[in-house]
Amino acid sequence: MPRNWKNIYIDDAIHHITGTIHQWQRILLYPRITDIFYEQLIEMAENWDINLLGYVIMPEHFHLLARSDTRNNIEKFIRGLRRSISGKAKNIIEENNEEFQNYCLWNNIELYKFYTKTAGKSEFRFWKEKPRVFPIDREKDILRILKYMHHNPIRRGLVENLDQWKHSSYRHYEFGDKCIVNVGLDSPPRQDVAEKTLHPDAQI
Repeated sequence: MPRNWKNIYIDDAIHHITGTIHQWQRILLYPRITDIFYEQLIEMAENWDINLLGYVIMPEHFHLLARSDTRNNIEKFIRGLRRSISGKAKNIIEENNEEFQNYCLWNNIELYKFYTKTAGKSEFRFWKEKPRVFPIDREKDILRILKYMHHNPIRRGLVENLDQWKHSSYRHYEFGDKCIVNVGLDSPPRQDVAEKTLHPDAQI
C-alpha cells in the first residue's frame, strides 16, 4: 500500500478494515488475546451500532467488513476496538506467565519488539500503524473482498481447506454455521455513493 495512504469514511457504506500487529508479531491467536479480540469486537459493535458482515483473524493481522449509518460511528468503532484490545493485551504481555512464554517461544514472538524508546522513555505499541480503511459499495466488490479475506489462511499455508480455519466468517456463508460474532450480508449498500467509495489506490 502507498505510504501516503489516506483512510476514507462514508455514511451508510460498508468499510473494509485491516489492522496489523506491530512488527508483525504473531500474537493475535494466543487464546487469551483471541478471546479479548472477540469480546471487544462484539462490545464495540454494539456500542456504535455496527453491522459486521465478515471477518478473519490471522496470527498478526485482521480483516473486517463493517457497516454503520454514519462514518462517525465507524471511526469510533475502530478507535475503540484497537485501544481496548491494546490495553488488555498489554496486561497479558507484561504478566508474561509460563504458558505465554512458551507460546511466544513456539511462535517466534519477540516481546521486546512491542516496546520502543521515545524521548528516553519506553513506550508500548501493539498495533503497527493506523488501520487501513476504505468503503465499498458494489455487491461484486463486497463478495470479492469477502473471498479475499476468507482465503487468507489458505494463501499463507496455515490450513488446506477453508472450513478448517475457525477464526473467520467463512463457515457462516458456506454452511450457515453460527459465528462467535454475529455477521450477515443483509442487503446491498446504497448505490448513490458508487463514484466515491472505492479508493483509487485501494489494494487488498
